Amino acid sequence: MPESARRIVHFLVHVPKCAGTTVEWHFQRHLGNRFYWAPRWRSPLRDVVGNRYPGISPADLADIAAVSGHSLSANLAGLFPGAEIRESVLLRDPVGWHLSMYNYRLERGGIDAAALPFARWYATVRRNPISRFLLNRYFGQGVPALYRLSSAARLRFLEMRLARFHFVGGLHMTNDLIANVSEQVGITPAAERENTNHKVQLRTADLDAAQLEQIRSDNRLDQVLFDRWADRGWTNSDLAPAPALSRFDQADYLIGDIRSGIRREIGG
Repeated sequence: MPESARRIVHFLVHVPKCAGTTVEWHFQRHLGNRFYWAPRWRSPLRDVVGNRYPGISPADLADIAAVSGHSLSANLAGLFPGAEIRESVLLRDPVGWHLSMYNYRLERGGIDAAALPFARWYATVRRNPISRFLLNRYFGQGVPALYRLSSAARLRFLEMRLARFHFVGGLHMTNDLIANVSEQVGITPAAERENTNHKVQLRTADLDAAQLEQIRSDNRLDQVLFDRWADRGWTNSDLAPAPALSRFDQADYLIGDIRSGIRREIGG
C-alpha cells in the first residue's frame, strides 16, 4: 500500500502530570470528531487484565486520527485493523512529578499546604508512579501480574516496548511532539498550554537536598527511565547498558503499595 493510502493513527499516551492535558486539548480542539477520548472500562476486571473497550467496533473509529486519555491502553490498537499505530509518550523526572501532583491535590481539594505537609502526602503515594502507570494502565499488566516484575524486569519490559514508539521524550519536548503530530494529521502546530495547577504552593527550591535525594532514591526506576529516554525524541539509536536495578524487590513493591494505600485511607 502506498504511503499516501496507508492509515495512520496516533496513540498519545497520557501519563498523569506529564503535559498530557496540553497535548489532548490541542488535538481535541483542532481535530474535533477525528480525536477520540479512550473510555474507561468500568469493570473490576480492569485492574486484572487492563482496560478493555466492549461495545466499540472498528466502524465507530473509522475517522479517528488520534487517541488519548488516561484510559488509553495498547490493546485499543485491535480496533484499528490494518492501520499503523504511532505511539508517543512524554515522561517526567520524579521530583517534578511529585511536586506537580502534590500541588494538584492541594488545589483540587482546596487544601492549604500547612494542613497537608508534603512529607505526609508523599507517604501515601506509590513509588515509581510513572513506570507503574505505563505498565498497569497502558500495557495492561494488572494485578497480580504487575507484582511478578522486579525493578529490573519493569525497566526491561518498558524499554523493549518504548523502543517501538514513534516518539518518547521529556516535558521539554512537548511542543516538538505537538508540532510533529499536528503536521502529520494536518492541523495547526501552535499549541496553547493547559496547566491544571494554577496555584503552586510548593516548588523544588522549597525542598532541601535530603528530601530531593529521597524522592530520587525511592523512585529510582522512574529516574532511570527519565534519564535514558527524556531526549530520545524520534531517534532509534541504541541505549547504553542500563544501570543495575534490583531483580528481587517484587515484595517491596507489594508491601509498599499496601502501606501507601492504608495511609491514603486514613488520610496520611
